[in-house]
Amino acid sequence: MRPPLFYSNLVPLDKEKHKAHKLKKQDSYAFAVNANSIPVAGFEFFEASRNFPIFFVKGADGIFIPVAILSLRKAGHDLGEKWEDAYVPAYLRRYPFILSAEGVVLFDEPAPHVQAEEGEDLFDENGEPTEVAKGIIKFLEQIDRGYRLTEEFARVLGEKELLEPFKGSVKLSEGSVSFGDLYSINEKKMHEVLTEADVYEWFKKGWLAWSLAHLHSIGSINEILIRARNAAEKSQ
Repeated sequence: MRPPLFYSNLVPLDKEKHKAHKLKKQDSYAFAVNANSIPVAGFEFFEASRNFPIFFVKGADGIFIPVAILSLRKAGHDLGEKWEDAYVPAYLRRYPFILSAEGVVLFDEPAPHVQAEEGEDLFDENGEPTEVAKGIIKFLEQIDRGYRLTEEFARVLGEKELLEPFKGSVKLSEGSVSFGDLYSINEKKMHEVLTEADVYEWFKKGWLAWSLAHLHSIGSINEILIRARNAAEKSQ
């Protein structure tokens, strides 16, 4: 099975095999410099919407996934390796760790974050997880719950046919960029389709807020253009 985006060789974090390993925290997201979008969970929509437009993409299996659009290029973005003054999605912050479908903690073995030379211990002298490791596990579990609820949200949007191709485009000096492969919520149809029971359920689950945050985020297309312009000026 192909590993998730940015991961190349996932291995279980084992208290015997990796008892001497440490976590060396990184302040760089260099592993994501070639990305032009990043998956985001619903609980991130409000924060992410200040810096990025959030759209839905449709996979080959027909399942929709929300993503933060980082740039209008085919690859890469203008945030550099540090992502200063911009929200960093949980998908990036959890790297190099991830939970398997069975709840096992995995990490990307080639990543420089986990090694034996320096950093914070992951296991104590008895082979038990340290507070650092427990914090990682708690964070991964929170993210995993958020992604599962987001998957349900996107699935229901698809089932109710509330997502439609985004018809907007942006005019650049080198031509226009369209968003034909990206989907957004049809707000008018959402008001027509959702029953009172649906509205109550969506309110309890936070889905109404997520929908509004997504629609609000579309205005952040301008933030992408500003970053691109600033990056071009710095390179001159």
